[in-house]
Amino acid sequence: MPDEIEVPIEDAQDRVNELHKELHRKKAHHQDAEDEKDKEKETAGWAGYVGVSTALLAVVAAIGALQAGRLVNESLLQKNNQVAKLTAASDVWNQYQAEGLKSIIYSTAAQSAPPASPLAAKDLALSKHYANKKDDLSKQAKQLEEDSKTSDEASDKYLDRHELFAFSVSLCQIAIALSAVAALTKRHRIWICGLVAGGAGFALMLYGLIGS
Repeated sequence: MPDEIEVPIEDAQDRVNELHKELHRKKAHHQDAEDEKDKEKETAGWAGYVGVSTALLAVVAAIGALQAGRLVNESLLQKNNQVAKLTAASDVWNQYQAEGLKSIIYSTAAQSAPPASPLAAKDLALSKHYANKKDDLSKQAKQLEEDSKTSDEASDKYLDRHELFAFSVSLCQIAIALSAVAALTKRHRIWICGLVAGGAGFALMLYGLIGS
């Protein structure tokens, strides 16, 4: 009768345990790889959102910069108009004084001339002529001063709106910088702060456009 084959039970059990451990390690490695892929996909999607938001903020900043530049030019133009009208008003006031002086001279000459004489009548007529001209010049000078004041107020309004757009551009630039930092460091909170700043800049730009 042949000898019975002895099976090393302990060795077989150890082998089975090793196979189980190996299988567990492979499953864990596969799960880690899947998790890493999901994380990479999530990061790639978030990076895309950061890129789109940054591009939109750049557009808002560009529009705000154009509006700010235009408003500065308008403010300078109105300021130039104010100076020109003030200069014109000053010239008219000088002419007003000259015409008033002529009226006084002819009035004095008429008083010195013989009463009811043609010379006295002529001097009185010239005196009234220059007095009436003086009144017209006074109205003209006052109108020029009023127009100058209107131009000055318009210049201030343009400048105030310019500052609004300039602040909007600054906020958008801060938002773009924060988005860049967020993309490099992969910190969502920094990106959110950038979006808040960009939203405030966009709101200021809309307010400035509606106010125009």
